[in-house]
Amino acid sequence: MTEITLDALDFQIIHALQIEPRVRWTALAAVLGADAHTLARRWQRIEEGGAAWFTAMQGVSQLDAMALIEVDSHPGQVLDAARAIAALPGVASIELATGACDLFVTLLAEDEDELAAFLLERISEVPQVRGVRSHLISQVAREGSDWTLQVLSDAQVRSIPPIRPPRAGAAKRVDPRLALAIRQALQTNVRMPVGELGERVGVSAQRAADALARLRLDGLLQLRTDMSERFTLYPAVNWLFLQLPAPRVAGALDKVITLNAVQFAAVSTGPANVILAVGAKNRIGLLAAEISVSQLIPEAEVKDRMTMLRLYKHLGREVNGFEAAPR
Repeated sequence: MTEITLDALDFQIIHALQIEPRVRWTALAAVLGADAHTLARRWQRIEEGGAAWFTAMQGVSQLDAMALIEVDSHPGQVLDAARAIAALPGVASIELATGACDLFVTLLAEDEDELAAFLLERISEVPQVRGVRSHLISQVAREGSDWTLQVLSDAQVRSIPPIRPPRAGAAKRVDPRLALAIRQALQTNVRMPVGELGERVGVSAQRAADALARLRLDGLLQLRTDMSERFTLYPAVNWLFLQLPAPRVAGALDKVITLNAVQFAAVSTGPANVILAVGAKNRIGLLAAEISVSQLIPEAEVKDRMTMLRLYKHLGREVNGFEAAPR
């Protein structure tokens, strides 16, 4: 596949879709100053080129069992370890890393029993793995879909139509079976029209629209636009493992999520009780990002740091062609 290049309009389209993946092209045309056909054609090229894509998933804030896992592999077996771990249930993302570990794994388990089974049994059975350190996440203050490219003006952001709320008379709760069916249908096409969505899940278009709106409002369904780090404007990413006095954690999180560089922020029950991912345009910029963090929360002690080299898997999607590489 020929590597595509992205221009200013492409990045604006991606930013807009990070804000609302289901925004109509006609509505976005007025915001970006390009016709709807051009925007749709541009997005198709972006998606087919592997630069960005849509994901439909259960809301991270609603998950009861999430862990970030540092994995050490045997020498020369990093990619083999990544392939084996990627096949395990619950593995959302895998990063090839340098510093604290070889692989950094995000686990989204169904419940605490599944999380324990993964950490105590499944990952230890991978022969290429020689060591594991886990961080159990108790609260997510900012996750990936909260962060955007930040290329649109404030006026443009305000002009993007917001997520449609449920109708006043709509059901306050969505049947779990319908919720699962909607999520599975949208995994094939996040922008699926509600009429088609209703047909796919066996309900009317109105009921599908109401259920979709309710699931999104309640944080039970997350629709997101993600990018490969090979194309993003902020490809350099450091994970920071911070230790703060327990009474300061909540306030510290409120402060750090005001920084544009912070792409992920969570509370962990491990030795590092706050874990951040900070992004920058290059590795030199990572130092400036860390300085900004330390200035906001000077009481934080950096227990460890790790640099992402490449994404191997992101929310179930293999993103950098490693599977096509010879073994």
